[in-house]
Amino acid sequence: MAQKNAYVVLDTETSIRDGLVFDFGWTTITAKGEILGECSLNFLDVLCVEKPYYHNKIARYARDQRKGAHKVTTFAVGRRLFNLHISHLKSAGYRVILCAYNAGFDCRVLSSTSRRLIGLDFLRSKVELLDIWGNWAMSAPKKYSAPATASGKFMSTSAENVYRFEMNMPEFVEAHTAFADTKIEAKILLKTIGRKKRMKIVKSPKDFDSRIWLKFPTKTQSEVVQ
Repeated sequence: MAQKNAYVVLDTETSIRDGLVFDFGWTTITAKGEILGECSLNFLDVLCVEKPYYHNKIARYARDQRKGAHKVTTFAVGRRLFNLHISHLKSAGYRVILCAYNAGFDCRVLSSTSRRLIGLDFLRSKVELLDIWGNWAMSAPKKYSAPATASGKFMSTSAENVYRFEMNMPEFVEAHTAFADTKIEAKILLKTIGRKKRMKIVKSPKDFDSRIWLKFPTKTQSEVVQ
């Protein structure tokens, strides 16, 4: 019997000065969309010393925490909870694949935050890695369209714009909070899996391929301005 995949879709939000992770969330799914686990964490030890990006959303975090939607804890506890989740999945016989929309970035900031705050590697065991954006790009529909990037040379493939296209929701606005963003990123992943193209799964962040931007040319900058 083939081993089932558990896709742990994670996302981070970081601080302005040193890029420390203060908001961390994950949604774990099967290839059929069954939810195997989810969590949303804010790290008080980071928020006490660092100003986050999207700091205007701190009031929203506080409101959601009162509703029980977020847990306030320390980075060390968050690391332990995440690694326990991975251990439980492995014990249940799943092949664990960590996924993120911009996986290279999330791997880097989780590692650097862990090293700085507690002097330990973020992960306790080896796992496989999947970059959602890269795999989506390799199977993206030819009819994909989105606003141009700032350079005017490419169509934007941000999670927000890809989700708008894939779900036919042109007015959708991304929350830019970690747990909420894992929900849309998990749906983008499911769309990608559903195309039944070979997925690129790697052992190390250095194996992520960023050259696929060339798949999404658009008008020249002068044409966009006009």
